[in-house]
Amino acid sequence: MTPMLELIYDDADGNHRVPIRGTLTFGRSSDNDIVLRDFSVSRYHARIDFEDGIARVTDLDSTNGVKINETLVASGPLAAGDRLSVGSFVVLVQDSAENDSGLSSATLLRPLSEFNEDYGLEGRSASISSAGGGGRQRVFEVLAQVGKTLIEVGDLEPVLNQVMNVVFEQLLVDRGFIVLFDGEGEPKLECFRTRESTDVAPEVPISRTILDTVARQKVAILTNDAQADQRFEAGRSIRIHQIRSAMCAPLWLRERVIGVIYIDSPLHVGSFSATDLDLLTALSNYAAVAIERARLNERIQSERAARDRLERYHSPAVIEAVLGRIEHEEPSVTLRETSIMFADIVGFTARCESLPPEEVASFLNQFFSLAADAIFEFGGTLDKFIGDAVMAFFGAPLPQSDHAERAVRAALALTRSLEAWNRDRVAAGLDSIHVRVAIHSGPVVVGDIGSASRVDYTVLGNTVNIAARLEEFVATPGSIVVGESTYDAIKHLFTVEPLGDVPLKGLSKKISAFRICDGERVDAAGPAS
Repeated sequence: MTPMLELIYDDADGNHRVPIRGTLTFGRSSDNDIVLRDFSVSRYHARIDFEDGIARVTDLDSTNGVKINETLVASGPLAAGDRLSVGSFVVLVQDSAENDSGLSSATLLRPLSEFNEDYGLEGRSASISSAGGGGRQRVFEVLAQVGKTLIEVGDLEPVLNQVMNVVFEQLLVDRGFIVLFDGEGEPKLECFRTRESTDVAPEVPISRTILDTVARQKVAILTNDAQADQRFEAGRSIRIHQIRSAMCAPLWLRERVIGVIYIDSPLHVGSFSATDLDLLTALSNYAAVAIERARLNERIQSERAARDRLERYHSPAVIEAVLGRIEHEEPSVTLRETSIMFADIVGFTARCESLPPEEVASFLNQFFSLAADAIFEFGGTLDKFIGDAVMAFFGAPLPQSDHAERAVRAALALTRSLEAWNRDRVAAGLDSIHVRVAIHSGPVVVGDIGSASRVDYTVLGNTVNIAARLEEFVATPGSIVVGESTYDAIKHLFTVEPLGDVPLKGLSKKISAFRICDGERVDAAGPAS
């Protein structure tokens, strides 16, 4: 047991216990170690010096003076049992000792279960808090003012800023930190503020001992002098940042601690009361709910953005499958076996030469709609529109073992849709539309590819080049041409006519090409979309 002296006094915020170590100043001004907010107290009223085991109080030329045991003194020693009068405040001096746990009377632990019971948060009738009825009233008044506003804030950053606003408005705090735990339980600084600035903290001066105690034991901690508490002596940040008065409350949600709110006053001891701790604990409860709502809102917005982006490329069935596998997210770029399809309108340039732009746009929109419907029907991905051409691929983002068959069936579906469209065009006195289609299967690099400012979900590789050249140099109006790898995958399903080995621009070797005929070898329903 290590003997020491401590000061005990009450003010509007509740009961305070401050250990006597080094030098302590009393006064009405907020830069004193012990702030006594009353006009009976001078701005800088008195000072206590502790040297060689002796505590001595000195009057700093105050208006109302300093009394020891009702005797007015300019300076005098203090001993256990003395009553020190500072203005209208009576401060008791008593012996204190660090207990076996290493936690001195300078520190208060407030279990969440005890807090819940005191404030009626567990279905029980609310009892009087350890901070007193006045303290309870203050907590409820503050929560009534900020609770609704806090819960209604949508995004995470404004929520954290609003929490910090309340902390600095209601408590005598110099610095505030909000730390959230990541998926592995590691703390991450999310918000930092001082009374002087809002710059990012170069290092979070939170003792890991305090952090672990709050998170694991589900307690709120108030320390009137972290330097005096043996439990925190080993904390490097405590020593480096000379942390004195501090409070740390858990952000708790449904029996789970998702982070902490930590505040401190590096220069002053005894800055916080038990009521302050209850206020911070209650605010942390509201904050945890608001933070969880903000995180959920961010996840919803992220999913909505992902869905909007996916709708540009994929069928609804593929979108649902992709979103359902987000928790098993693959690398942004990967190697995949796919089938690439190109479809191009024959004679588009000459056709549109004499048409006004709005008619050209309407014409293309009709064709692109037919192409997208056919591609999506068989689970394909719409890569891009290239002038009057459409590029699509099958087998990504979800693997499809039958990607070649899907691509051919999509091409046939597009051909049938064009036939119906041409009947309507001829009936309206317009000419028919013919399209060249080519498909080639093989490995590609697929994923988000682009610059730092813009990316597209697309495919790259020689398979894409071959498919494009088959469409441009081999396919004829109204035909569907496939490469050898696609042919090998679908030859048992469709009637196919060989076109021989054909040279393609930019390729050193000839490519075996085949034309899909109208009939099927097997009357199959086709793959699921």
